[in-house]
Amino acid sequence: MNPSIQLWTKSQLSSNLNKIEQYLHNACFKRQASFSTLTQSLFIELIRLENELLHQSELTGKRIEFLDEVGTNGRIEDITSLIHNMSQSVHDFDKNAEMASSKEEKIITPHINHFYGAGVGYFANGLFFTCDHEDELAFFVDRNRIFFYRHMVRAYEEAKGYLQSLFPEEAGGPRDK
Repeated sequence: MNPSIQLWTKSQLSSNLNKIEQYLHNACFKRQASFSTLTQSLFIELIRLENELLHQSELTGKRIEFLDEVGTNGRIEDITSLIHNMSQSVHDFDKNAEMASSKEEKIITPHINHFYGAGVGYFANGLFFTCDHEDELAFFVDRNRIFFYRHMVRAYEEAKGYLQSLFPEEAGGPRDK
């Protein structure tokens, strides 16, 4: 294990789970919401937080590794690697956007798109998309796709369940939520 990586305490875990939970229930991820800079900002932060959560899970002994509809195109092994890859892409996106705003030169950044419901087509920026689920919100970062409910919510629930199980209940008291 990398000595610079710190395992979370129970209170750090609880704090991070609460943040993720708030983002997962934000109105900007509902069907009727339009894609805005708020949606993009919260998606970027949510991907970053979930990447950290899945990393903590893996460090403590359980990699979240389901493959259901995770596009394995050589670089992606499972949901953990998909979220990690997207986290790196959106980190670069944020970094490049900062640099572009401080300079006059144009910097090429990854594209973030989203689509709610079943459909196939091309986004205005030319990237192809497909979503087979009427009840799903799909995000596309460059050519990678992640489903909000089938991937992000599920990965959160699996990691949360495992990590919370590592902290035993207080004697006679209810388990922290």
